[in-house]
Amino acid sequence: MPSLTYSTFAVAGAGGLGALVAEELLKQRATVFVLTRGDHSKVPTGATGRKVDYGREESLVDALKDVDVVVSALSQGGFAVQPALADAAKKAGVKLFVPSEFGIKTHEIPEGLLSFKAALHKHLESIGLPYTRYNVSFFSDFQLGPFFGFDLEKKKASLVGNGSAKWAATTRPDVAHFVAHTVTHLPKAQLEGAVLSVVGSLTSWDEVIAVLEKKYGAKFAVEYRDVATTEKEVAEKGFAAFGDYLQLLFLAGYGNMKSDNDLVPGWKPLTFQEAVEKYY
Repeated sequence: MPSLTYSTFAVAGAGGLGALVAEELLKQRATVFVLTRGDHSKVPTGATGRKVDYGREESLVDALKDVDVVVSALSQGGFAVQPALADAAKKAGVKLFVPSEFGIKTHEIPEGLLSFKAALHKHLESIGLPYTRYNVSFFSDFQLGPFFGFDLEKKKASLVGNGSAKWAATTRPDVAHFVAHTVTHLPKAQLEGAVLSVVGSLTSWDEVIAVLEKKYGAKFAVEYRDVATTEKEVAEKGFAAFGDYLQLLFLAGYGNMKSDNDLVPGWKPLTFQEAVEKYY
């Protein structure tokens, strides 16, 4: 088996995507530490849990000793501790940082509700810590719910704008596989500063509705809400209207991305239709 570009990883964020990334790294025969606040129940078999206090730099530095790469899968409140995690990674001698992106093309959005992601990119550059960003847009294995305006039980959807804008949809297991393969196999120069996109398929809300109607054998009642009105509501509500904010960004093209899937030879992620058949 060829040697790995990087072989020792720390994954921050043990639930959801983080656990999947850890499992995929283990399949690549990497050494994996999962950073937790004390509950190791979500640490995959084969990985080692390391308890950290994100408020204490020395705790983070100790946990990151002898680690090549930090993969952050932190979400929600966890985003706020990423700068501290990056600082500790730099002090510990970590060679590459993967920030918690895993969504739309945030590197093209310096302002708005996601501006903290662009701020982290600048921080990583200021401390001289190389990083790789991964874009995926929409998690097709679980996000068809109220957050994005769907009620699958009642066959209803409340969407923003029109249904024709294209955006990427990919399952979390496929995202994890892509991340684990590329970060262990691509040359360092191809990873540092890279923005890599994994795309199960490019789809649209119109196509989503068609796939759902075929699966459930029933018509969906679909409402397309006015863009200007939605923009005003997002401005007033902030993160309370985050799902609508993402729909606006999809409409503006920030979820439409060119696939880098061919960086994983002989591999094809699930299409949106295949994901719906498997997960819903």
